Amino acid sequence: MSLIRLDVADFRNLSAVKIDPIESGFNVFYGDNGSGKTSLLEAIYYLSRGRSFRSTSTSHVINHTAKKLSLFAHIQTASPNPPIPIGIERQRNGDMKIRIAGEDGASFAELVQLMPALLINSNCYNLLDGGPIFRRKYLDWGAFYLTNDFFRIWKQYERALKQRNAALRVQSPKKELQIWTLELVRSASALHELRRDFVQQLLPFLNSALLELISIPGLKMGYQPGWDDSLNFQEEIERSIDKDRYVGYTQLGPHRADFKITINQTPVKDILSRGQQKLFVCAMIVAQGAMLQQCVNRRPIYLIDDLPSELDSLSRTNLMALLSRQEAQVFLTAVEREALADSFARVPVKMFHVEHGETREVN
Repeated sequence: MSLIRLDVADFRNLSAVKIDPIESGFNVFYGDNGSGKTSLLEAIYYLSRGRSFRSTSTSHVINHTAKKLSLFAHIQTASPNPPIPIGIERQRNGDMKIRIAGEDGASFAELVQLMPALLINSNCYNLLDGGPIFRRKYLDWGAFYLTNDFFRIWKQYERALKQRNAALRVQSPKKELQIWTLELVRSASALHELRRDFVQQLLPFLNSALLELISIPGLKMGYQPGWDDSLNFQEEIERSIDKDRYVGYTQLGPHRADFKITINQTPVKDILSRGQQKLFVCAMIVAQGAMLQQCVNRRPIYLIDDLPSELDSLSRTNLMALLSRQEAQVFLTAVEREALADSFARVPVKMFHVEHGETREVN
């Protein structure tokens, strides 16, 4: 999948921007800090996820002079299929309109399925030193695209968890609580299997990416489902009912899942330097993309904010070469184009200078 046209209107400081990126290669947005480079990446991310990676407030991403934002694009899924037009219009009051191939879209899940995008920025360190929620999102992004049933199963689990927690908070009779416990167990088992399968399939791709970027002997990735997986989940959660009723929420289950990455039993974050950690999380994200491409024939878009940060010239070149071999479409930002000259010597690239919210293509 690639983005072949992008129109942005009133998104942050981008009042009206139109670009025609290259489909397989590197689209570079460069310019001074505050010029709007990251806002362009954010607009693409917003179009693919329905949310920002910098703010949870809708009003913050709409240009202060406007009442709404508009994002429009043509995406190429697979040749010889014609491009698919997609778009989002969001009002300052939160009202939203989604358009896909000329029809109204029902939810952002449709856009997410249609336009997989992977982000590499300063927040990616959360995969190593942030809370479990960041690693669960990593697992779920991959499992979502690998399995058609994932989103349905995930929603079933979230619903059962919400209802069970509500019953626990109001001290509902055990008979009513048991109904939601059984529903939770059914969806939890299915969700656990999908996440576990994703981790097992991911490891060869992660090891391959690491060989290209950074050598780490003794590496292990351990998936933790949210309970002692040597025991039966239904028996475990039924044994915990009295404790759950006391605290007022469900303590065991996939909503507590996590994974740990260690080197000789020591957490990776405690061994690697900051630059090595960035290479490691880059490998984790690129591994997701390679797995998606090989397993389900889907090419994601990569969004990379401030590529030169904390990576030396050789590391940048190796990362670019790895993405180039995937024939991926990449959008990235940098303050100075000269800082990336060596990295792009042998890869297809298109340069865009960004200044005061305006963008122009340069040679």
